[in-house]
Amino acid sequence: MRRNSKIFATIMVFVFAFSIMLGTATAAYADNAPLVGGLARTTVNAYFRKGPGVDQDILDVIKKGTEVVVLGKAGNWYKISHPDKRVGYVTGKYLEGLDKKLDEVMEEKIKLEERIKSLETKIDLSKLEKNIVLATTTSTQDTGLLDTLVPAFSKKYGVNVKVIAVGTGEAIEMGKRGDADVILVHSRKSEDAFVAEGFGVNRRDVMYNFFLLVGPKDDPAKVSEAKDAVSAMKAIADNGSTFISRGDESGTHKKEKDLWKLANIEPQAQKWYMEVGQGMGATLTMANEQGAYTLVDSGTWYAYQDKVNMKIVLEGDKALFNPYGVIAINPAKYPNIGYNSAMAFVEFITSQEGQTIIKEYKKNGYQLFVPDAK
Repeated sequence: MRRNSKIFATIMVFVFAFSIMLGTATAAYADNAPLVGGLARTTVNAYFRKGPGVDQDILDVIKKGTEVVVLGKAGNWYKISHPDKRVGYVTGKYLEGLDKKLDEVMEEKIKLEERIKSLETKIDLSKLEKNIVLATTTSTQDTGLLDTLVPAFSKKYGVNVKVIAVGTGEAIEMGKRGDADVILVHSRKSEDAFVAEGFGVNRRDVMYNFFLLVGPKDDPAKVSEAKDAVSAMKAIADNGSTFISRGDESGTHKKEKDLWKLANIEPQAQKWYMEVGQGMGATLTMANEQGAYTLVDSGTWYAYQDKVNMKIVLEGDKALFNPYGVIAINPAKYPNIGYNSAMAFVEFITSQEGQTIIKEYKKNGYQLFVPDAK
């Protein structure tokens, strides 16, 4: 009798546990929680991120009501396949599971492996547009990198690329107007906003280098004694030494403004501060002629250093990190752009072939950019 009681108790424990599991599963369906291997729908315009977390790169914005396939789960984040076949993450609070029977979900899981294999973006070579416009920052042209990179792309794909080097700010504006097919720029905040506002898609990391503060060899403001970029900007302001700014809303200009802001300095009204509205090469040349300081990307500096009588007065601060990204213009906003060829360029510049060209490109013995595609 005692043994039967133990068996009965054991059975009741299993029944109770199964009831809890069944109740949890039912609750999950009742709450429309997404299921791995099933379908889900976005409940708002949701950020589509590279990884699980708000600190991860924003790849795109998925419109409200978009159906996606759920590939996995990490905490409160769901790994999903984007309608254009990219893979990324969306927070669970912006997803609802679709009303599907369990056998349908299981069938979806069986097909999942085949679906994942088809997720890679493929370029249809038969639909490439013959001509595209690349809007980019002047540093990529002034360094000569595009003189090597673009011909290699054109030779491989048979696509003519018109390069317009105007600085990051204007390159982004060209993208917003639909006057470019693809942009290559270096201002991450502006790039993320560009994608979030629906103007660009498929942003990819390409490469990076660093900003440098350069100035006269006698360094009248003693900037070389500064411990970081903010201290360096304060030293220039305190000394009243001339500072030449690009003043063109380029990536370099945006970084410079960030540094002045961190230093709590408003230089625009100062006699020692000059905004010239020029590209990087021209700005560096003017700074050299006037014995002034300026901010320059390392790529342009190494390409120009033998042409100027200046020196690096500050480098190495993490605030001077300078990443570049490539973004295709959104065809949903501008249907007439050369989207296929723009995506071919994105794929090429981030491929092993394109990244090798970037890695091996040097001036005066210096590597100007570090490939960084992921």
